Amino acid sequence: MDLLIVFLVLSLCIPYCQIDARNNILLDGENHFTQSNSLMKTQRQMEGDFDCVDIYKQPTLQHPLLKNHKIQLYPTFANNTMQSKPFYGKIVDACSPGKVPIYNRRKIDQTITNSSSRFQIDDFRPYSKSSPGYHTVTLDTIQNMIFHGASAGIGAYNLSLQANQYSISSIWLESGPPMELNSIKVGVGVHPSLYGDSQLRLTSHWTADSYKKTGCYNTVCPGFLQVNPDKDYALGSVSHPTSSIGSLDKFIGHFKIKQDRTTGHWWLIIPKGSVYIGYWPKELFTHLRKGSSLIRFGGQTYAPPNKNSPPMGSGRLPKERFRNSGFMGLLKIIDSEYNENDIKPKDMKRYTDTNLDCYDLWYRGYEGSQYKQAFLYGGPGGQNCDV
Repeated sequence: MDLLIVFLVLSLCIPYCQIDARNNILLDGENHFTQSNSLMKTQRQMEGDFDCVDIYKQPTLQHPLLKNHKIQLYPTFANNTMQSKPFYGKIVDACSPGKVPIYNRRKIDQTITNSSSRFQIDDFRPYSKSSPGYHTVTLDTIQNMIFHGASAGIGAYNLSLQANQYSISSIWLESGPPMELNSIKVGVGVHPSLYGDSQLRLTSHWTADSYKKTGCYNTVCPGFLQVNPDKDYALGSVSHPTSSIGSLDKFIGHFKIKQDRTTGHWWLIIPKGSVYIGYWPKELFTHLRKGSSLIRFGGQTYAPPNKNSPPMGSGRLPKERFRNSGFMGLLKIIDSEYNENDIKPKDMKRYTDTNLDCYDLWYRGYEGSQYKQAFLYGGPGGQNCDV
């Protein structure tokens, strides 16, 4: 039986787009995706989540490699010098001029009973089947080339996790040999031990040495430079609303990471409205200074070894189709000449390190003009995922 599906599209966590229900499109049993028009809404961030900090005194500038760093307020590829929000709304929850929102470190400290270094190093691992408790399902590039960025629309679902678990869906950029891995990842995730709740939030992580001594989430350590004053566009901001299993309404967060050709910095951007959030300075990295050798799209989860693994994506497997499964669409790479192109099936491969009853990924290519190159992914987790 044919199903009417209405989609809602997030430009980021908040604010977000809503598909006009008056323009429904019939979805047949073989297709996962459809298209429609959009409206917008906004919602303020949770009280106390962010401190407004002088842009020139934010924590990242304390990094020893950035002592003489000159803040870049806009990428050199920006069409103009106006820091803009998308056309659909004014800034309703912004810091005063000259200040930027930084996630409240006191709130993090209140949720962490041991050293915060846990979230800087030990909480991430390179993808390996020999890392118990960590599970990854991704769609990876296979071209032998240098990339200067990537973008994706990530389906937004709330998940119920325990304090010692996390589930994050992201874009990854990687470069360098395994023991010297440089990596940036950005997406949406649920991480109770980091945030003190189970809300879906804009989440990032970086490392310059394969997670040995460098790197952290968001702004837990010096690394990411925030330049946008809006709390809705800060690392750690809440994604709302989110999709529901079986609902006719779907939401995505749309993100781009792009290297500035002139400065070498890696910018975090919301494509709709060209919202420039901030950047990771090139000085942090060794191999990523020249570009990325690998792009990955997908999800990662963690639970202590011998414990049940948490859900990923929507918590449902791809075989339950778009109405229920997690999804990513609008998948693009930025090539060695800084051209932005849709990914191609022949240039991608699936990676999974787990039992396919726990997590899986289905990719078949083009899924229509709304989501273009897209895939379904995720799953319930549970027992025996380390098999």
